[in-house]
Amino acid sequence: MSSVVEGQGRKAAWQGSLASPSQRVAALLHSSKLSDLTITLPGLQNSIKAHRLVLAMSSPVFEAMLYGPLAEGPEVTLKEDHPEALQWVLEYMYRGHTRLPEVALTVKVYQLASKYQMEALMSLCSEFLQATLTAANLPEIYDTAMLLEDTMLLEKCSKVVNHSPASVLSSPHMGRLSRPALTHLLQHPLHITSEVVLLEALLRWGHAQGTRKELREEIEEFLPQVRFLTLTTDEFVEHVMPAGVLTLSEMTALLMSIKQLQGVSLPPLCCPEREKRLCYDETLLRSITLAPRAASSRSRKQARGSNFVHAMNEQILIADLRTATPLQLARIECRAIHPTSGTACVCLKDSEGNLLASVTAEGTEARFSGPVTLKPSAAHSVTVSLEGHWPRGELGEAAAMQDEVRLTARVAYTEGRSGSVTLYFWSFN
Repeated sequence: MSSVVEGQGRKAAWQGSLASPSQRVAALLHSSKLSDLTITLPGLQNSIKAHRLVLAMSSPVFEAMLYGPLAEGPEVTLKEDHPEALQWVLEYMYRGHTRLPEVALTVKVYQLASKYQMEALMSLCSEFLQATLTAANLPEIYDTAMLLEDTMLLEKCSKVVNHSPASVLSSPHMGRLSRPALTHLLQHPLHITSEVVLLEALLRWGHAQGTRKELREEIEEFLPQVRFLTLTTDEFVEHVMPAGVLTLSEMTALLMSIKQLQGVSLPPLCCPEREKRLCYDETLLRSITLAPRAASSRSRKQARGSNFVHAMNEQILIADLRTATPLQLARIECRAIHPTSGTACVCLKDSEGNLLASVTAEGTEARFSGPVTLKPSAAHSVTVSLEGHWPRGELGEAAAMQDEVRLTARVAYTEGRSGSVTLYFWSFN
């Protein structure tokens, strides 16, 4: 009887309700139970109670630090570690937590994972950053990709820079790039329509450094990369002169050179290149496939009243084609433009029906002679004139997105069978 009463009065042990080793280890986090290590971090008010074995199990660096010949005592100060990132890493060590935070903190976690040689966590961070990388947040990630020599993440960064240089250079986070990272980034071709984009990026970067240097001194090493001679006089007056980074004599010489006056010597820091950067290279082409969603079920007799016939023998392949960002269309590929006999003429038109470009298709592909601009928010259409049989059909809604490029349209499909159209384009926004 006394043993039963004693058992009822005894306080339940903390391990009692924890069924697995992982649950018991997780319960130690944020607890002083069995703690044999105190971690202090500058900027963190309270110290962290930790367990040597858990840290050593997770990191060879901590194993050497805590159990090696020069093992630390009961207190460890990690002066260089980001407090919030270290706390996330501890969550990973104790609880197997893998839901990474936002990009800025994940970058810090990745750096700690590298410092403490936690390879599985490094891979997790790299994959997360590759998946969430955009032109806007690239400057936050670029430094770490270089510092940790993450080739796959660097390749993804390069792809974003090549496809969306204007968006990268316009990112509000440009100032977060280190000088070496900015130098590395500027080695890309930078297919931008105006050097104003680059100059304004350099100005924002220089202002963000927060040093005692004058702005000219801060960005001077990068100014030779700005192709001032490709600017119009209006661009020069509106954007370069107010920047205040060139002397009066330098600006005078540049303006005279832009006007191609004879006998003018360029200032030493000015690039002599007169060719614009924009380059329509086949390797930089991107593609999006638009697959129509079929309209509600209709009989074959109803479907014969084709609602995409534009004129005699001219069929609408794509209607209401819209893009949120400017695109330079190179070619269109679709099985529907391949006639059973004769030739097919493919035409790109604006919302008023004005012809923007036309080309004779080669098989299923229509390749324009030069880039054709698709303007944001404007409606475009693609029509096909055929010599031969064209099956009747309808238009289905279609939408597709790749990175930051989004297209919407109505695309032709025939007699209930869905088709698809692939657009190949350049986008340097």
